[in-house]
Amino acid sequence: MSGALAVDFTLVIAGFIGMEAVTYVVHRFVMHGPLESLHRSHHRNAAAAFADKRPEPNDVFPAAFSLVVLAALWVGFNLSGFAWLVPLFVGVTVYGIVYTAIHDGIIHGRVAWMKRIDTRWTRSLTLAHRAHHRANSEPYGMLLPSLTMHERSVRNQVARSGSRPSQVPVDQ
Repeated sequence: MSGALAVDFTLVIAGFIGMEAVTYVVHRFVMHGPLESLHRSHHRNAAAAFADKRPEPNDVFPAAFSLVVLAALWVGFNLSGFAWLVPLFVGVTVYGIVYTAIHDGIIHGRVAWMKRIDTRWTRSLTLAHRAHHRANSEPYGMLLPSLTMHERSVRNQVARSGSRPSQVPVDQ
């Protein structure tokens, strides 16, 4: 692997991994902070709004993230000295795709074949997300909720229930 390719690959990975931290911070301090009135629609209407195929106020967040990515890619492609933004935001884009597939497809069951994916990791993600919806608290991250939520508590929830939880978190 050439030096430039190794740097680009490292930036893609950094963009992907860094987005989990960005997701946590934005979710915790913006979505559950000053813009909670927008995000509350997701907690209350996660299944209903999608079933009705109508937008909800929370949809402003992925739209805003997309605009940031587009702006960064434009800068990376068009301004001298900023080409490093391209691989970095390719990583951010890959994270967004993975996030959407997991959050909408697996956790909320909006993609029929994906809601049948049943692994220890997907169960822990579903339980962590459900706990977040119920309590409006930790975990705020998406792909690694165990960083802020005790893994033992997730295992205990599975053990107590005796079965896999439903794909759509209970509305508050």
